[in-house]
Amino acid sequence: MTSALRIPDGVRLGGMLLVAVAVQAVVTSRVLVLGVSADLFLVLAVLVALGRGSTKGALFGFGAGLLADIIYLEPVGLRTFIYLMLGYGVGRYSEILGVASAWTVVLLTAVSAFSAELVYGLFQVLAGQPGSFWAMLQQQVLPAALLDALVAAPLYLGLVRLGMLDPPGGAGPSFK
Repeated sequence: MTSALRIPDGVRLGGMLLVAVAVQAVVTSRVLVLGVSADLFLVLAVLVALGRGSTKGALFGFGAGLLADIIYLEPVGLRTFIYLMLGYGVGRYSEILGVASAWTVVLLTAVSAFSAELVYGLFQVLAGQPGSFWAMLQQQVLPAALLDALVAAPLYLGLVRLGMLDPPGGAGPSFK
């Protein structure tokens, strides 16, 4: 009788975060589209929440946000809180409604990225950062939400194929 080696979920998710740190630092931070780079920490928080639910989504969001705060050399706490709430909210959505298709993943990532960037931008404005809120919305929030949504689909499908994320509903979503 053979038994397959089962890697604990926490180890798989922690490994995913470590790979995200390397990819974010080496690749995505250097590739700008519409003046912004993709935020793999946010995208992964959404994907984990969709596949694992609210509790693991919130925990992964907390870890991803904490790493993002540290890597971006920003005060610790704001991204941590935003990603934690995002992971919980997206996880609750998937627990209640499920994930119908990969297009749902793209749409939820776009809405999540827009919300996270908007809240982060509002805190920057309230903290006295120079610049117009509307300019920030045009130059940072909207392009970042679009780019994160575009990155989410291939990343989600790749992680499902690699076995890093469990496909919801058994078969996994597809683009149809």
